[in-house]
Order: sequence, then C-alpha cells, then structure tokens
Amino acid sequence: MNAFTFVVAVLLWLTVAWRAVKVWRRGQDRSLWWAFFGLAVMMTLRMSPGRALDQWTGVTDLSYLLKHLIGGVLASAALLAFLRKVSGASDGPRTKRRRIMFACVTALAMTILFFAKLQPYETPSIFADPVARYVFLAYTLLFLGYLTASLLGGVRLCWRWGRNSSGPALSWGLRIIGVGLAAGVAYAVVRAATITTRMHGDGLFPGAVDDYISTALLMAALVLIVAGSSLPMLSLLRSWRVKRHALLRLRPLWRDLTQVTPSVRLHAPRSAVTEHLNPLNVHDRLYRRGVEIRDAGLALNNYASPALRKRAQRHAEAHGLFGTQAAIAAEACWLATARQAKLRGSAPGSSVEHRPAGGGRDLNSEISALTQLSDAYHSDLVQDFTDSEDRLMELPA
Repeated sequence: MNAFTFVVAVLLWLTVAWRAVKVWRRGQDRSLWWAFFGLAVMMTLRMSPGRALDQWTGVTDLSYLLKHLIGGVLASAALLAFLRKVSGASDGPRTKRRRIMFACVTALAMTILFFAKLQPYETPSIFADPVARYVFLAYTLLFLGYLTASLLGGVRLCWRWGRNSSGPALSWGLRIIGVGLAAGVAYAVVRAATITTRMHGDGLFPGAVDDYISTALLMAALVLIVAGSSLPMLSLLRSWRVKRHALLRLRPLWRDLTQVTPSVRLHAPRSAVTEHLNPLNVHDRLYRRGVEIRDAGLALNNYASPALRKRAQRHAEAHGLFGTQAAIAAEACWLATARQAKLRGSAPGSSVEHRPAGGGRDLNSEISALTQLSDAYHSDLVQDFTDSEDRLMELPA
C-alpha cells in the first residue's frame, strides 16, 4: 500500500502543479486547486515526510492533525465550493459565510482537542489512557462527521447536476467525482465504526483488516476524484488537437496566398518545424490564419475577372460538383489562377465583389469551409484548370 500511496501522492502533486498555472496566472476560480493541494499534503504527510515533520517540530503526531485539517477540512470545503459553482447552484453571501464558519469552527475544535489532551501521546498509546481515548474519539467523530456532511453534499450535487450538465465530459466527470465522494463517505463510516469499536474491543474485523479496508476506500476516493475532475480537460484536449490539426492543414494554402500578398500577415512566417513544435495559442493562431487567408483572397480579387470566375464555375460543374462544393472548387480555381497572374506581374483588373464560398458566423464553420477550400486548392481539378488558363494565356503569342 505504501507504493500505491506514493503513486497517488505524485499524481495529486502533478495535478496541483498543472492547475496552478491556469488558476493563479489567469485568475480563475481556485477552489478546486485548494482541494487538490489539501489532498496532496494529506497523502504526503501519510508517508515519511510526516514523521520527519513530527521529529523536526518536536510535536508528537503533528502530521496527524495537519493531514486532517488540510486534507480533510480544507480540501472537502474547497471541493464542495467548486462543485456548487460548476453545477450552477446559487449561494448567497450568507450561505458562503455559514459554510466557512462551519469549517473554521470544526478546525478550531479539532485543534483544541488535539493540544488539550492528545499530547504527548503517540496515537496507538492513546487507548491506554481512559480520558485521552474518549477525547480522541470525540476528535475523530468531529472530523469524520464534518467530512461526511461535506461529502454527502457533494454527492447530491454531482448526481443532481451530472444529469443536467451542458456536455457529456462534464456530466460523466461529475458522476465519477460523485462515486469518489461516495467512497469517501464509506471511508468515513468505516473509520468511525473502527475507532468506536476499538474503545472496548479489537475493531470491526480481526487484526488490521479494517485499516486496510478504510485505506483502500480512501485511495479509491482520491483516484476517482482526480479522474472525474480531469475528464472535462480531455474534451479541451480533443478540441486543442482538432484545432492544431486544422492549423497545420491550412498552412500550405496560407503560405501560397500570403506569399504574393505579404501585407496581410500580422507576423513574419515561421518555419514548418517551429509551427509543428509550438503547442501554445492554437486557437488564436488558427483564428488569425483564417483571417489572413480571407484577406489574401480579397487582395487577389482584382486579378480574377468575371469571365475567369465563370470559367472556374463551369470547370467545377463539369467535374460533377454542384452547390457549395462547386462554389468552393471554383473559388480555389480562380484563387490559384489569380496568384499566378500576380506572380507574373499582371496588372489588376477592375474591382469585383468577392463573396467567399461556404463559411459561417463561428470559427468552426469558417475553418471547415477553409479546409475544404485548401483541399480543393491542392487537387487535380484546380491543377487542370490552371494548366488550361496557362494555355489560354499562350494563345495570342
């Protein structure tokens, strides 16, 4: 179990570090970060750093108190606040103050009980003192009672709003967190029953079986909470991957069109290797790429006469295309021809109204149209059209 505890602690600290950049640098809600920070501290204090802290401070079982205050009271209060916010539950200032006071009073009472009677005993030695063991029982039931109340509130929120959330990732994420919180409630119940029965016996089960059961429930709760809270991030990761694929897919079209219209570029072009390796600001870069492709089309507009556009439309329809597909293919044909005309140094003609084929009001529909335009631009259909236009240019000679 020590190896598994170490793995869970590392997983929690990685989650804390990963979320720290977003919540502290961008000023987003920090309640979930505090929850994971408290859980990470709790798991760390369960291992050798906890014993080292006790020896360094000279306070017996100080790590025992801290892991309950930070990993129990703070983490559960922060997680409940996060769940209430993400689920859309409305809390007034009075309700928030009541929750904060409840957590603070619980933490204060636990601290008083700990330093009043549970020092300087080691935890196993407390049961030898008739007074200390009942103080220890009161301390434990107070902590587990608060933990149970907080987790039950979280379970209700998760199952209520998990059915009504905006997306499948958030829905399943809340449900998984709800299962994890339910495992936490089971841990609290088993732990409370174990401590109570040990006052006058050997516990629920012989030997250390009840300790193994409660520890397994605690680990299951932590893993499920981490998994559930990370599940919506998978949806964001998928969106990032799709946008990055579109960004790289549009690069050849963007490069060709902006090569002859460099004024539309906001920044100097980067190498393909640099663009492939840069994972940052994909959304903004994709948005800017779409704008620059459309601006390049406007700049090439005067190099495509109405007659050229009609020939491009007939060429697309002759290849069995119709509707939006034919319009996109025709636009790709005259863009490629206009680009070659500008490269040859041809003089621009009169202004022609330019209406991009496809597209839409949001980024997704616009990128979808530009992707189709890019595919058509690099197709044999467009190559055949530009070859035929080149032959037309050679006829007078």
